[in-house]
Amino acid sequence: MRLFLVRKPTVLDEPIEKVLTGMNTYSPEDPEFATLMNHLERLNRMKVENRQTRVSPDTMAIVVGNILGILVIVAYEQKHVMVSKGLGFVIKAKEPRS
Repeated sequence: MRLFLVRKPTVLDEPIEKVLTGMNTYSPEDPEFATLMNHLERLNRMKVENRQTRVSPDTMAIVVGNILGILVIVAYEQKHVMVSKGLGFVIKAKEPRS
């Protein structure tokens, strides 16, 4: 299940819309169309550069889950001694075979 986020309008949305509306009045062969296309590319580049990056909710859930797991283990270790049977459940890194 993927959540869809509503994007906040930016300052550049209105000029981009104006350029797109202006492009509808010209044909692709007109020199004005090429000028408007350059403006549109520049505005879109500026919009991408100003975009804030967000961490996805899936990544946040994984990070929070890992931190909680570590805290549970640390809290248990403070009150109890880890015996050899409990250490068998810990996943060990495998070394590549030569």
